[in-house]
Amino acid sequence: MTKQKIKIDIVSDINCPWCYVGERRLKKAIEAVEDKYEFDINFKAFELNASIPESGITRKDYFRNNYGEAILPKLGEMDTQMKESGTAEGIIFNFSPGMVINNTFNGHRLIWLADEYGVQEAVANELFKSNFTDGNNMNDTKVLTKIGLENGIPAERLEGFFEGDEGRVEVREMESFAQAAGITGVPSFIINDQYLVRGAQPADTFLKAFQQITPALQEVKSEGGSCGVDGC
Repeated sequence: MTKQKIKIDIVSDINCPWCYVGERRLKKAIEAVEDKYEFDINFKAFELNASIPESGITRKDYFRNNYGEAILPKLGEMDTQMKESGTAEGIIFNFSPGMVINNTFNGHRLIWLADEYGVQEAVANELFKSNFTDGNNMNDTKVLTKIGLENGIPAERLEGFFEGDEGRVEVREMESFAQAAGITGVPSFIINDQYLVRGAQPADTFLKAFQQITPALQEVKSEGGSCGVDGC
């Protein structure tokens, strides 16, 4: 029987640790039922803070500016919980007081380009790892170029890419779509252009969603002529 198709748009930001965890949990769910369904996965851009300067901002200042001074004493506990959630999904989070939060617009442009070569998932995952595990500058075009090269984007396609305008309009359009759709937080997962799953849900939640939106086809037992790959 032909597999039912499920389209999933992953709306996420490279600066969001829960997006990293959520993508891993979704992947776990997909692997559990890939014999039943055919998945079409796409990554859609979302910037949690598009105003981050090109030079970046310290993590401490980022949280202070966005959530107020009261959030700072809670960072240690938050980091511990985040590390525990990451470990359960095979992710290593390395948070530090001097960690810099970088602008992710160019990273989203790279993910957009990766779609041209069918390597979006590989590129997105490497960007997450580069950010949260390796602590790299995610607005450093040399770092981004290296990630693209190592994950299937041709060198000639990356040459001069970040200096040009390709992907700029497309990324902004994706962000505008998310806004219009009422998405204010990430990760968010849009299934079959109709259903929205918010947050880094457990794999079981995704499995239940797949079952609800793709009713099983019941076969009517009967005799009748038909043609198959081996003839009529």
